[in-house]
Amino acid sequence: MNPSHYILWLVLTRSHTFIGVERDVYFVNGKTPGPPIEVTQGDDVEVTVINNVDVQTTIHFHGIEMKETPWSDGVPGITMRMMEPGMQFTHKFKATEHGLHWYHAHSRAIYGDGVRGYFIVHPDMSHLDLGGWSSISSVATDVAALKAAHLAPKIVAGYDWTHWTSEWELAEWTRTKTELLCIDSILINGKGRVVCPTKQTLDKYLNDVHPELTVKGCALPTNKNIQPFDDSMPELLDPKVFFQCKNTTTPFEVIEVSKDKKWASIGFMNMGVLWDIKYAIDDHPLYIYAADGQFHRPKKVDAVIVPPGERYVAMIKLDKTGGDYTIRAAAQVAPQVISGYAVLSYKKTAETEKNLPAPKNPAIGYGGELLSGKTQLDPMTLVPFPDSVKPPPTANVTVLLHLKRLTSLEWALNHDPFAAFLEEADPLLFSPGEMKNLDPDLVPTYPVGSVVDVVLISDIGNPRHPIHKHGTKAFVLAQAEGEFPWSTVAEAQKARPEVFNLVNPPYRDGFHTLDAVTKPAFIVIRYLVTEPSVTFFHCHINIHTFGGMAVALMEGPEAVAGLQMPDYYIKWNEEAKAKEAAHKKRTMSGRSPSFLARLHRHAHGHHH
Repeated sequence: MNPSHYILWLVLTRSHTFIGVERDVYFVNGKTPGPPIEVTQGDDVEVTVINNVDVQTTIHFHGIEMKETPWSDGVPGITMRMMEPGMQFTHKFKATEHGLHWYHAHSRAIYGDGVRGYFIVHPDMSHLDLGGWSSISSVATDVAALKAAHLAPKIVAGYDWTHWTSEWELAEWTRTKTELLCIDSILINGKGRVVCPTKQTLDKYLNDVHPELTVKGCALPTNKNIQPFDDSMPELLDPKVFFQCKNTTTPFEVIEVSKDKKWASIGFMNMGVLWDIKYAIDDHPLYIYAADGQFHRPKKVDAVIVPPGERYVAMIKLDKTGGDYTIRAAAQVAPQVISGYAVLSYKKTAETEKNLPAPKNPAIGYGGELLSGKTQLDPMTLVPFPDSVKPPPTANVTVLLHLKRLTSLEWALNHDPFAAFLEEADPLLFSPGEMKNLDPDLVPTYPVGSVVDVVLISDIGNPRHPIHKHGTKAFVLAQAEGEFPWSTVAEAQKARPEVFNLVNPPYRDGFHTLDAVTKPAFIVIRYLVTEPSVTFFHCHINIHTFGGMAVALMEGPEAVAGLQMPDYYIKWNEEAKAKEAAHKKRTMSGRSPSFLARLHRHAHGHHH
């Protein structure tokens, strides 16, 4: 069978009017989000990325395990070189696991400027039967309708949007040493508007953490609870970031449904760079049945929090006699109170996209708070489906990672920052021997066949972090407040058995740490290493990754050294290396010294 072939063509459009405001936007095939990629489980897939923008970049396929093709993962300095402007690269891989995934740029912070889109791997028929359909409804016609709905999901891809570009933001952050923790809108599928909240709306959200909010619902940039470093200079910030808001009237996204279909599958995604989004649909409970692509036992709730990078799929029952219902997407974070919206419509007209319908039995308020009697998903209660998906009973490798906020510009996933922009580095997949020169804290190493426990320890001062693991998924065994003084999970289980689930824990590629601003917390994941790879593991908040919140998991370095790389990939990387050298001569370099220089510096003057 011929591979499914897609082309993603990246271009920069300067001064484009987007949701009513002019700014530079990156488009993929002429739009943002870019075109959906839809394939069937078992397909061979080829995606050719053409870099027609003026910056180096790569594209990563988020949630795709890249079984036996680690060179197609698209992470600069880890699995490939940067694509210089004008270059193209074809990612070749097999769609082994079904589910809702996505693709996005994986360099600097430009996916937030528009380089992203969703990627669906539809299940083959044998896997379609493995969904927990009968626990949503035991009626045979309903089961058929649920399966049909799953094969034709409606996507609700929310993300935070600003009226400035990511490069401007990184420069402004570096200049003022103040994080730009304030956005302009939450958009859904690239649509929406600026909705400036009234003072009356915002007043009920004032509290000890943010006793004052700006016109955009943001905590003040001078607020030390949120910007704790003495070298921050918030007074130098451009006032548009926190203090200027102007309503726009651009259309809302409309998700059309039809009552005769009985059920609709809604894929809630967060393609954003900063805020967690809490979703709910007026008067339509959610039967959540998949998370990060993996089927889980259906759970009926009214709302679900989706951190950046994660995906949840829910069934909704189409039992209304028509009309329109608001889809609510609220940031669920301390630094800003903001909502975005779309419309679920049983009968769309020309007017539907212009105004939100009157609220009908809403589950959440403007700030994401649950309304009386409503429920939200506790993701730790999800049980993978079918029952055969369960964790190995014991592990033989333990990796303890200490999450830290180091300075006003630096974050760490393990003690020291990892410069995520590997401008000069040979990809580690090519040169695993290079790791002997690297800070061992940043390249945890273990052999193929290992069962690995990673303990993410949030030291005091950390907000919630959406941590993403490339490659295979992992079981989330525990999420708890408190210190982690043990050296293994076995010891921790003896001391705190109540926080561990080794029977049927969730199976995910995104792991949401607990708020550790005032007290420490930890999360434990377990996975089996089945093949040699270099796997990127990082926070999915863009400025945190940029600030160094990542490690590279060296999975069988000796075996990586012996991998048979395809010729096209070796040749491409040589060409990229030559183009990079030419580019260097005339170039702009990133804000950080080169990745290797920085890692060598840490390795030789190593500190904890």
